[in-house]
Amino acid sequence: MKIAYCLFGTYSTGGIERVTTVKANWLAQHGYEVYLITTKHAGRPPYYPLHPSIHHIDLDIPYEEPGETSRLKAYLHNKSRYKQHRIKLDRLFKELNLDIAIAAGWHEAKVLGKLSDRSKKIIEHHSFRNMSTAIYPIYLSRIASPTLTTKLVYKLKALWGQLMTYKMGLYDRQFDQLVVLTEEDKQLCTHCPTTVAIHNPLPFSIPEVSSSLEDKVILGVGRLSNEKNFQELIDIWALIGRDYPGWKLRIVGEGYAEPAIRERIETHHLSEQVELRPFTPHIQEEYLRSSIYCLTSAFEGFGLVLAEAEALGLPVISYACPCGPRDIIREGQDGFLIQPGDKQAFANRLRQLIENDELRKQMGQAAKSNARRFDLETIMQQWVSLFDHLLQ
Repeated sequence: MKIAYCLFGTYSTGGIERVTTVKANWLAQHGYEVYLITTKHAGRPPYYPLHPSIHHIDLDIPYEEPGETSRLKAYLHNKSRYKQHRIKLDRLFKELNLDIAIAAGWHEAKVLGKLSDRSKKIIEHHSFRNMSTAIYPIYLSRIASPTLTTKLVYKLKALWGQLMTYKMGLYDRQFDQLVVLTEEDKQLCTHCPTTVAIHNPLPFSIPEVSSSLEDKVILGVGRLSNEKNFQELIDIWALIGRDYPGWKLRIVGEGYAEPAIRERIETHHLSEQVELRPFTPHIQEEYLRSSIYCLTSAFEGFGLVLAEAEALGLPVISYACPCGPRDIIREGQDGFLIQPGDKQAFANRLRQLIENDELRKQMGQAAKSNARRFDLETIMQQWVSLFDHLLQ
């Protein structure tokens, strides 16, 4: 079976890159002929190692991303690139004679469904369906005293997000199968009644070892971006951190929001109790040296970091944001779900786990057991069954 994953690239540390690499490697190891087709690698090596049998083909399409410029400028710039992308992919797909093609990015979503080759085409959403609408209130909340004009601008941006969500629904219908990462997101996809939910797999085998839960470290991992909302995690820590001078909040990640995060740390005078570290490919070591995992994202596609933390035996506290935490966490057993924005409730649960060693360890054991649902072998068998079904 010939399978192609299509996305912008695998040169950075993001979740899409990591999960796609893990799945592609598993398929290659199990005898499938796997192609990784990217648009903008520009000669950069993949951040995560690829199985030697995987064929990597870069199309050299100079897309711009919203993080590099404004969303409007990126949209206008990229419009002229889609025809070039479609022509290159159409020629390549016919040459490769693929069985399965998977779109794992926004640009690919616009293009793959229009191709006329024989392959069965899957679109995989790595962000929840209403992300384009949800992101603008987050940006507005970052402004201390927004004017009426500013509020109007962000209202218009939210309307733009609704339009993008509608357009995404039109693209979804051009594919043979829509796959989302959570049951919660599946309920939002009424435009595609055959939508299936397949969780992201853990990128590593669940080890025998677990965190001792004795290191006085609270951990957060992820891209330093607005939607990950690390500033709010710092606000939460500011509510109780000084009561626990031996404890430290550690944030591991990189991204454009780092200056704003450092400013928030300074605002709360927490430079001695909050530590920023760059992302590391040896992320398991960070989990093992921590005792509690916290997530304050405004939204997620899945929230793989929660499953990773649980696999290393960490109890977790998370905003019950869309989508993912509700699919992963069993409330009161392996962690706590908090109403988004309720910083005091979050701080109270964090205080509870800091002070109660027995509860922390009890929840850590339950977390490790729960994480087995996301074992790579289990998740990939679901994908193989889907491939076989589409090719019948």
